[in-house]
Amino acid sequence: MPKLKQLRLNLFKQRSTFFKIIIYFVSANIFVLGTSFSALYWLSSKTLLQEIGDHSNSLLINGAKNTTQFMEWSIKYAYSSSSDVQIKAYALSDAQTDFDTYTVWNRLLNVKSGNPSIDSIYLINDYTHEVLDSRMGLTDFDSFYDQEVLQRLRSRKLTDGSFLIPRTIPMPITSNEYKKVITVIIPYETGKSISAFVLNVDTDGIMALLQKNNSYTGTDFFVLNDKNELVFSTANRTDQQIQEFSQASENHMDGWRLFKPANQSEQMLVYANTSISGIQNWRFIETIPKSIILSKITFLRNLTLLLFACLFAASLWVIILLSRRVYSPIQELVHNVMDQHRADKKDGQSEANELVYLSQVFVSQVERINKLTEHGRHNQILARERFLRELLGGLSHSITEIRQSCQELEIVLPEEDLSIIIYRIDHFAHFTSSYSEKDQRLLRFAMANIIQEFLKTDQDIYTVDMGADHVAIILPVNKGQSSSVYAEKLKQTQQLLEQYLSISTTIACGKYLESLSELHEGYLETYELTQERFRLGHGTLVVEEYTKVSPTELYHMPVKLEHQMSQAIHKADTSAFLESMNIAVKALQERPYFECKMSLITLFMQIRRTIQEVSYQLVLSRSWSLTSVEDQINSLETLEAVVQWMAELAVKSLDEIAAARSVSKNAGLVEHVERFIEANLTDMNLSTKMIADELGLSINYLRNLYKNETNRSIIDTISEKRLTIICGELISSDAAIEPIVQKYGFTSLNTFYIVFKRKYGVTPAVYRKQNKKESNG
Repeated sequence: MPKLKQLRLNLFKQRSTFFKIIIYFVSANIFVLGTSFSALYWLSSKTLLQEIGDHSNSLLINGAKNTTQFMEWSIKYAYSSSSDVQIKAYALSDAQTDFDTYTVWNRLLNVKSGNPSIDSIYLINDYTHEVLDSRMGLTDFDSFYDQEVLQRLRSRKLTDGSFLIPRTIPMPITSNEYKKVITVIIPYETGKSISAFVLNVDTDGIMALLQKNNSYTGTDFFVLNDKNELVFSTANRTDQQIQEFSQASENHMDGWRLFKPANQSEQMLVYANTSISGIQNWRFIETIPKSIILSKITFLRNLTLLLFACLFAASLWVIILLSRRVYSPIQELVHNVMDQHRADKKDGQSEANELVYLSQVFVSQVERINKLTEHGRHNQILARERFLRELLGGLSHSITEIRQSCQELEIVLPEEDLSIIIYRIDHFAHFTSSYSEKDQRLLRFAMANIIQEFLKTDQDIYTVDMGADHVAIILPVNKGQSSSVYAEKLKQTQQLLEQYLSISTTIACGKYLESLSELHEGYLETYELTQERFRLGHGTLVVEEYTKVSPTELYHMPVKLEHQMSQAIHKADTSAFLESMNIAVKALQERPYFECKMSLITLFMQIRRTIQEVSYQLVLSRSWSLTSVEDQINSLETLEAVVQWMAELAVKSLDEIAAARSVSKNAGLVEHVERFIEANLTDMNLSTKMIADELGLSINYLRNLYKNETNRSIIDTISEKRLTIICGELISSDAAIEPIVQKYGFTSLNTFYIVFKRKYGVTPAVYRKQNKKESNG
């Protein structure tokens, strides 16, 4: 036995690759079959649940509609019955004969027999403190068996109208017997008495239609109203369970979902919402145990599992046969490689690791080649870029050193007839806040590639990432030419960068450079050209001719224009101020960058000084500081954007000055208006126009000013003051109402009555009577 065991072990070691192939194929087969089986079972279960859920929801919605329609019919029936002349008169009278009681009781029995879902009807008379019941006849309040209804009527709010109450009532004849009903209470005199028509609908009878819609055993139904009160349930539910099911369905109108209640198995929760005549909303909920739904598919799953087991056994046999055929050529290849690399084989390595050894030989060779290639290429790219950056940055190199470096780095750079182009990124503050440093480098690298590809010429051009916000291009030109000869192509590259990278750029074309020794100076001058975007705007193509304007003195505003701007600030006239500022700014645009920038700062400080002179009480914000305007120039980058910021800042300050001035003026004007109204209350012509003419103002201006300051109209103020005086005279004298009304400016008695009743809720006569009683008492 030990020898046989050792023989099997040696066989496994010698043919380990063969057995590994079998294991790999078997594992793949198990994975595929297992995944297919799981997916099939999951999809079948999901499809079945979806179909049953949708079908159950449709049935529940129909059942809910039929049930609520039945309930609405009962409510309408109750409304029509409660409006019966004899029934209503009986409920509101303070005395009845026995004949009246018998007649109305018969009518109640007829109403009950007209609707099979009605359990009982009460007619409550608050004046006689009696209840006429369809079951028991006439009963006084104290001995009536259903005291809950009386308590509900006594405790209801004045604004309550008809309402529904799901509840359980005691049976009057049999003891310890209760019945579930939905009570419809229709008050006759809300806020005056508790006389009412009460109709009890049999809950089980109403809900009979609902329970016929589903054939699943173990299904439960329950109905909640909009106060989460239990209207009906086929099973006993605790308050906690009702709250749990209600929360699970409250975020949806109609639908279904799988839900696992506490201490219960997973269930399908189906829910539908309906409204009953706008009085109350009902939520119908049905629960079906998931185990019942999936009972048939569980049998299908077990049958499929058996089929998959047979399929796996057949696949395993096929895999063994294929493995034998596949392994033979692989083993021959392995032995050939092993024979050729026997010297590299480690001591103690057995034939069992032959395939691993072969793989390691090939992988290590490929990795080594790729690593050396990538390392050399990457180092050469970095070295080229570093050398060109140093050359532009002014690091000292002799012509011999430049030639040697170019040869080593395979850079074909002409020694004369050169020019430089700089692409500077616009909105750089937004660029740095939107991208990480790594992403910024990648975007500049992409910019360089797009530019180099599009500007390709017969001779090599070189793009250099200078870091921060710009990329430089070194390119050969004809003798005496600058890089501006490429203007059309440069504009097209701007469009490409905007299209592919969403980056706006300003381009500066450098002058003609005779030799490599002028590269650094040419780079600095070209970068300085990009500053001209301050006055020319973003996306500009700047050429050397733009800066051939001779330097001038800083711009000083003409005396006349300065006087106009000062007057506009004094008057807080925003339009005049902006017009003056725009004239001054237009003159700045004709100056070179440095003079334009410094002149703008001078203009800004001049505006600030004038605003401070106008209003000493106004505390200017930090935005008016010199540091702030310099920061805005750097971040906004263009004259147009900075001027817009200045205009918004100045307009805000002018508005604050105007607001401070208008407060005191408006308050005095409102006081004048109210004094004039007090003095002329008896004048029938007192109106907004009369007051406006007195003050020398337009009607619309006075009306709007008074409304904004007091939040009421002038007409309302006049009426209110007149009504206050008239009320005083109504109480203090017995004079006729009409002379008093006409005395205080009301020309129409009907108009006065409408205004008076809207204000006090009663007529003038009732008001006089009530208030005289109070004063006499």
